[in-house]
This record gives sequence, C-alpha cells and structure tokens, in this order.
Amino acid sequence: MSKDPKSDREKSALLRDFTKTSLGWELAIPIFGGALLGHFLDKASGSTFTFMLILTLVGIAVGYYNLMRHIELEVLMLKIKKKRQEEQPDQ
Repeated sequence: MSKDPKSDREKSALLRDFTKTSLGWELAIPIFGGALLGHFLDKASGSTFTFMLILTLVGIAVGYYNLMRHIELEVLMLKIKKKRQEEQPDQ
C-alpha cells in the first residue's frame, strides 16, 4: 500500500497552519499572566499598581521574545525548504 504524497503535503500544511494560530496566544498569555500575578502581588503587599505595571511590562517583553523566536524559526524553515527545492530538480 503506497502513501499518497498529496495527502502528506496537505497534512503538513494543516499542521504548519495550526501552529500559526497559536501566535496570538504566545503573545497574550505572558502579558495577561504578568498582569494577573502583579495584581495579586499588589493586593498582598498593599501597594497600588507597582507590581502589576512591572510584571505587565515583563510579560510584554516575554511575549514579543516568544513571537520573534517563532518568526525566526519560520524564516529558517523557509530557507531550508527553498534550499532543498534548489538542490532537487522538479519531479
């Protein structure tokens, strides 16, 4: 029983697209988590919004770091794919 190459390409494209849907979460969760943790720390320490502000900014930095890391990985994958296509003639 042979595998259908078109089916394999569709599955890999679906998986690739599914990972792109998580980009928003990779940015939002650290920001929300930092704000929430900061809010609880502010309540526990009796301060106004110091921890919430600081941890929200840390969450923004972590979120954008994750986003940039994901983008760099995508660019690297595209370069590898392009190099493989150049090495192999069209079949």
